[in-house]
Amino acid sequence: MANAKASLSEDTQIQKQYKEGLNYLKRMGFTELWPMYERFKAGDQWPPVTERTKMLPRPVFNVLEYVQNHKVSSVMNENVKMLFSPQEFFGDSILPTSDAQLVMQAKLAQEAGEKFTRYSDTVWELIEQDEINEEVLESSSNCGTGIAHYYWDTSSKGGIVRPWIGDMAGEMLDPINVFFGNPQQRKVQRQPYIIISSREDLAEVKRMAKDAKLPKEKIELIKADSDVQEEGYDRAKVEVTGSEKVTVLTKYWRKDGMIWLCREASGQPIKQETNTGMRKYPLAAMQWKRRKKSIHGGSDSEGIIPNQKAINNLMAMQLLSVQLTGWPKMVYNPQYVDAKALNNDPSQPIVDTSPTGQSVLKYLTPGPVSSLASGLVEAFMDYTKQLSSAQDAATGDMQKGDLNATAIMLLQKAAGVPIESIKKRFYRFIKDVGEIWEEFWKVKYNTSRQITLKDDDGQEYSEEFTGSKYADIGLNLKINVGPASTYSEELMMASLDKLFDSQNIDLEDYLEYAPQNVIPFKDRLLKKVRERKELAAQQQAMQEQMMAQQPQPDPAAELQAQLQNQMAMKDQEHQQRMEVEQLKAQTALQQTAMRQPIQAGQG
Repeated sequence: MANAKASLSEDTQIQKQYKEGLNYLKRMGFTELWPMYERFKAGDQWPPVTERTKMLPRPVFNVLEYVQNHKVSSVMNENVKMLFSPQEFFGDSILPTSDAQLVMQAKLAQEAGEKFTRYSDTVWELIEQDEINEEVLESSSNCGTGIAHYYWDTSSKGGIVRPWIGDMAGEMLDPINVFFGNPQQRKVQRQPYIIISSREDLAEVKRMAKDAKLPKEKIELIKADSDVQEEGYDRAKVEVTGSEKVTVLTKYWRKDGMIWLCREASGQPIKQETNTGMRKYPLAAMQWKRRKKSIHGGSDSEGIIPNQKAINNLMAMQLLSVQLTGWPKMVYNPQYVDAKALNNDPSQPIVDTSPTGQSVLKYLTPGPVSSLASGLVEAFMDYTKQLSSAQDAATGDMQKGDLNATAIMLLQKAAGVPIESIKKRFYRFIKDVGEIWEEFWKVKYNTSRQITLKDDDGQEYSEEFTGSKYADIGLNLKINVGPASTYSEELMMASLDKLFDSQNIDLEDYLEYAPQNVIPFKDRLLKKVRERKELAAQQQAMQEQMMAQQPQPDPAAELQAQLQNQMAMKDQEHQQRMEVEQLKAQTALQQTAMRQPIQAGQG
């Protein structure tokens, strides 16, 4: 009986804290502002149509979505990697080899850092962290606050050699469904408690209550409700007719340095108070813009929506003026003109039976729109994008100027400086996520399971993992940021081209380090190059083997043969010289013999 009273008291306390958190959001205006921000980003930027405004044009030039999408993409445009390392590093020179336990502890710390780093890459893909990051950034850009939540999913099963049950899962929470015990404290881990509200299927909730061994009479007290007004958003307020849902409250709180968890629905506990075994809340929050004394940050929507309204109104007025000018109102005298005869067909005349000199039909000329309107619209757009760090240089839209790629890159780098502070807050958010993962691995992964890791070359391999083995190992976490934009790939390819042209790397190295999306077929090409390289190596080895099997010549015989060749060459040269001398002598005798008859005849 005492336990039932305690449980009822705790349930009442959760309901009270939930209502207090909800009242805080209402007093701050968040329950009205955040749904309005969502509508504006979705393009729903005009008030409901009335009888007086039904003919008014409603153009939408969604500058808000343009700015937010650009900034979210800019923040996500870089690769983020978690690097775990031991808090204390013992080198061989300072590690006392006589203490075997200390040596084993140092090796275990080094192993934990390497294994957690490699496993973080695997988990990143398994829980689709990129999608969670995108949702968190979109939420924080639009509402000012983005929240990620990680929990232990007992429905997940796997393993063939070593079967396991339960795995870590992640999700993005909308800030309108999260209630912090101290909203003036920006740090999540310093909160006294955190309550999460969610709409869940009634049958599933009753199943959870049954698993929690809740008495049958208390399970019957869990009823479906239609309390959807607190969800805030237009589409969250409309549920499928006939569906039975109930609001479930999940509470985390800190007690004796540990994080405890309980859940309830309709005032009944569907999960009893449970010690999670972790020391950190499994939630991470990001503020788009910091606000003093508030865990809820500021958003881009706050400053852009007034400009967005002005742009839409100016464009609507110009469009209305064009419509009135192109299709002005007609005024006619019904005594002399039949209304049924009025038409726009130029071949059909309109019969005029009025006396001569009287005007029976004319058009009203609307007032002209100020020539400043079009320029004002363009100025509003330019100033809004410029002050939001989404100007043309930042987005790469440089149609007004003839600039090369290097100039555009420099302009984009300069234009992206105001977003650097947002990027740093995003990296801090990722670090908080990594610390939550570390807690899960050390506490929940207490049985051996086979996991898939990647080596330095990106090749997958399998290894056993028991996270609780490293529970006492202190680790540091560093967030490594690497470029991943189109321009960084171009610079990478330019560097590879220079190295290849200077013959510092071969074709195999060139293909191995080239980005996959630049050379989509590089795997097949690299395989073919390696096959050719292996074939050439085999042919060279066979030639060397054949040369090795041939009889080796005698060095002395080779020297004697060289000497004989040299003597023969000298004899040949001497013989050639003798023949040349003899030829010269014969030529001289012939010339002398020819001169003597000539001299005798002269005498």
